[in-house]
Amino acid sequence: MVAQNALAQSDEQKELRDAVRRLLRDKAPTEGLREAADADGVPAPDRQLWGQLAELGLVALEVPEKYDGLGQTTRETNVVFEEMGRGLYHGPYLACVGLAIPALLGSGDEAACAELLPAISAGETIATLAVAEADGRWDTAGTATEATEDSGADGGWRLTGTKSFVLDGAEADLLLVTARSGGDVSLFAVTGDAEGLTRTPLESLDLARSVATVALDNVPARLVGTAGAAPAVVADALDRGLAGLAAEQAGGAAACLDLCVEYAKTRKQFGQPIGSFQAVAHKCVEMLHGVEFAQASARYAAAALAEGAADAREAARVAAAYNGVAFRDIVVETVQVHGGTGFTWEHDTHLYYRRAWSSQQLLGNADEHYAVVAGLALDGPAS
Repeated sequence: MVAQNALAQSDEQKELRDAVRRLLRDKAPTEGLREAADADGVPAPDRQLWGQLAELGLVALEVPEKYDGLGQTTRETNVVFEEMGRGLYHGPYLACVGLAIPALLGSGDEAACAELLPAISAGETIATLAVAEADGRWDTAGTATEATEDSGADGGWRLTGTKSFVLDGAEADLLLVTARSGGDVSLFAVTGDAEGLTRTPLESLDLARSVATVALDNVPARLVGTAGAAPAVVADALDRGLAGLAAEQAGGAAACLDLCVEYAKTRKQFGQPIGSFQAVAHKCVEMLHGVEFAQASARYAAAALAEGAADAREAARVAAAYNGVAFRDIVVETVQVHGGTGFTWEHDTHLYYRRAWSSQQLLGNADEHYAVVAGLALDGPAS
């Protein structure tokens, strides 16, 4: 268990929050999402902005110093994820920082980490993790992608199969792919320009999230970590990705509450602000409770992961399950408070609405999360 005072944010974390919020407000306004959708769909990652995020150290927060990182913890990335959710950042932070970096570090492959992490930390390489296949599940039990040892002079491996719902899969420079060889599932590194790799962007409900199908046809790959170790590596990376996603959802919910409060103070009916009406005021209070609970659950999960607490996996799953529902319910109330105008194309609320409904299914749904929690309750937390 994590001590209650461990959830309080330090002055440094508050400064980090302010810096990220200002940067996203200035460099990634939500108007860009609508402009991109009017043109040709989800915008490609802004490489210049990604470079700025890297310069601020946001990409390298949890990367150890020996790999050119800052050696911070999930507490710090929780702050960034919250602001990413608040600002609807349309870039690969969840894919790269939430999933790929933890997978690399969790693999225990010192050579791969030393070679790949410095470029990722510097913003030169965008990385993602490709696990889900046709069934959309983020575990390795149903992995059908095949890995065969390359008989060529250089050795290595070849991968054949299809990965679905890969976050930022169409733009990533590096893909960490799970594949099966015999009865073992292992993790492999594939470069974005590899021969035989085909990446197809998918139409996404969330205009701020890039998702792709990745087809591999005898693609050259490099084994990362120990053969057969992918199930444990992916499970740990997923815990961290879910904690980041939960923080995103808490940030999005907080942004919706801010929209409602501002609207309730300025929109008038019968000569007075609608916020003075009991029905509207009650909605805002209930939304505030939901936001505070969502923030608390995400911050607890981040603290548990940072401390290596015995209930870290349970905390990440509970946060993901609760925050997915909370964000969805809050954004529905946001539409109601705005009298339906919030669902118009010109208003930001519909962007949060899209994010809430899609993120609730992104790395597994609430039923899957609660099933994992039930299993932990019966068997005890993983060591």
